[in-house]
Amino acid sequence: MSNPNAQNAAARPHSRHYHFHKTVAFPRAGLTLGILALGNLLISMTPDAADWPIRIVFGVAALLLYVNIVLKFLVQPYQVLTDDMQNPVVAPVSATIFMTGMQFATYIAPIGGIWHTLAVLLWYFSVSFNLALMVHITSHFVVKGFELRNVYPTWFVGYVGIVVASATSAPVGQQDLGRIIFWLGFALYMAMLVLVTVRMARIALPEAAKPTFTIYTAPMSLSIAGYTTAFDKPNAWFVLVMLVAAQILFVIVLTQMPRLLRIKFYPSYAAFTFPFVITATALLKALAVFEAAGWAVPAWLHWLQIAETAVACAIVLYVTVEFVIHIADNWHKTEQMVAEEKARLEAEMEGDVATAR
Repeated sequence: MSNPNAQNAAARPHSRHYHFHKTVAFPRAGLTLGILALGNLLISMTPDAADWPIRIVFGVAALLLYVNIVLKFLVQPYQVLTDDMQNPVVAPVSATIFMTGMQFATYIAPIGGIWHTLAVLLWYFSVSFNLALMVHITSHFVVKGFELRNVYPTWFVGYVGIVVASATSAPVGQQDLGRIIFWLGFALYMAMLVLVTVRMARIALPEAAKPTFTIYTAPMSLSIAGYTTAFDKPNAWFVLVMLVAAQILFVIVLTQMPRLLRIKFYPSYAAFTFPFVITATALLKALAVFEAAGWAVPAWLHWLQIAETAVACAIVLYVTVEFVIHIADNWHKTEQMVAEEKARLEAEMEGDVATAR
């Protein structure tokens, strides 16, 4: 007598979508974050032009890449909880999922009406889960057993990425909370800067994590973006100090880019995008603060900001193409995975039949 469970399993092997979502890497959310942030940067640089084409193009591009990340929570919840959230590299960088949600809120808020309300709800949802993730990272990787080798540049994302809430607070009318979050994130940045730098000095990064070094340039620039957005009257001297530090860190990262780009593709390539975008954004916002304070801003700084934006555009485009190729390759591989699983299940069923006989 045959085994009905084996027969049912053989008749219903896991779908291609099941196997495909196993390959979806949470670091990809760093790319969606970079795409949305780049769209907002370009909108800020063209205030007199209609910004809806930019919102649509960058919003749709990010959404197409983002939807599979969200679906992974539904299709592969066990893998998310037992693998991704237990990984000291992946868990912190998962904050980009919620940071992307905050950026999406800025895209739909200007529509007004019910869409503005939905944007506010999305923003609060993303901020809340980002804070919850910070608690998880602290509980799992700090309180329960801290090891320096588990510290990666992605910890900047896990702890300082919350400042995206400050940088996106204006469109959803939440500057009061944005100001509180800025100081929380800035204090955590000071701590993470010491911790991550000590780790980098003592323990080399594995090859797959080396692209995350570029994250170094993001937190200070993000702090500028958050501070100048959440505060109505930002202190120009404070912004200047942060800008000098941000640009120095950016130059350090630039010197490493030729070496980092020679590394074969990993999902950690997503780390190349947002840091470059937020650096150009921070410079744009800082120059606006200086001019509002009555400072004489040299023309070459504006040209520098344009150059940094051009570099950010090139990096985001390059990484997007690499990810599209990677995603397409993984999708094609799932066909073989399903065929192999079906053959294995059928073999098990035939074995059960033979045993029964």
